[in-house]
Amino acid sequence: MKIFEKVMYPILVIFLFLAIYISRTDLFYFESAMVAEDGFFQWMIFYTILFASVMCFYRASILRPFRGNMFATCLILGGILFFCFAMDEISWGQHLFNFQSPDFFKNHNSKMQVNIHHLVVYGFHLNNIIFTLAIKFLATLYFIVLPFFYTKLQRIKSIVNRFAIPLPRYIQTGAYIVLAGLVGLIPSDLKYVIFEFGFYWILVLMMYNPLNDEVFSRISLIR
Repeated sequence: MKIFEKVMYPILVIFLFLAIYISRTDLFYFESAMVAEDGFFQWMIFYTILFASVMCFYRASILRPFRGNMFATCLILGGILFFCFAMDEISWGQHLFNFQSPDFFKNHNSKMQVNIHHLVVYGFHLNNIIFTLAIKFLATLYFIVLPFFYTKLQRIKSIVNRFAIPLPRYIQTGAYIVLAGLVGLIPSDLKYVIFEFGFYWILVLMMYNPLNDEVFSRISLIR
């Protein structure tokens, strides 16, 4: 475990226990301030995802001469995707710049804000579809199935490394299991905000020190 991880994992645990404690002692404050729109944890999610975006762009810039255009392009696309996720989390700065929502978002967004994650499509909340169904399915493949075949099949290993896909270590998979258990202690329907916060925080740590760290590290490069 690298020094950055040794510092950031304990900080994450502190945030989680703080959220659990406040939710169980002052539920109103927890829901109205900590996990509400423009609340503490929403901004923490924004900064965490933004950090992931910056990490992708930085790695693309320094690794392109050594890993090739495909590797760098995948990192750039990942950086753009994370940037969009981060901006969508704060409704693209709607509350900061105080602009009105177009009619589409007024009619199809549960918060009437300019973001994708609160869209309602044919009565279904997009956020629930993504995090309840898609994320669980993809997370199972990504955190359990793919790392197993990565270590067993050279073909899979080559594809993963060529397309700059960081893979989780066992410690990161275990961290998600612990996260799910801790979030379950929060007596609020908004506890998903805490899970989302922890999810992205662990994802950043996984990207920082993945199972296939050698393809993202400058130390392994031949100059």
